[in-house]
Amino acid sequence: MEGASSCLPRSFVKNLSLSNIGGAAMDMSKEVRIANDLTSRWAQAFGARDLDGLAALYAPEVLFFGSTPQLFRGHEGVRAYFAGLPAAVALETFEELELVHVAPGVFAAAGFFRFRLGAEALRFRLTWVVVSRDGGWVIAQHHAARCDA
Repeated sequence: MEGASSCLPRSFVKNLSLSNIGGAAMDMSKEVRIANDLTSRWAQAFGARDLDGLAALYAPEVLFFGSTPQLFRGHEGVRAYFAGLPAAVALETFEELELVHVAPGVFAAAGFFRFRLGAEALRFRLTWVVVSRDGGWVIAQHHAARCDA
């Protein structure tokens, strides 16, 4: 997977949108920075097949649905899921990511990401719930589902 992340745009996110539950206007620049940081670190760890680096981006009690039907839980589940992916899968980009402020220290992100498996392009829907924890931000819920071709 060497060099896989080099094809990603600098911010890793295309077409970022923002909203707030309750509709009140609010500054979400902090959430935008956090989302860009998380997607950047996620892409780097994924490209390097760094299972510990990926697990560290998630809350210890994460609920994780990847591209398989199994629900994975916790850091060990995250490691097991990513260890089971084909080595040839390469992330291309995150796209159309939308952020919603849920509560202080909590926001949701939804969008798409594109992968390549050899010549096959794969597009997935993605949702994350991101929470503030111990001075940092982690993903507490992850759900990915392949889009129909």
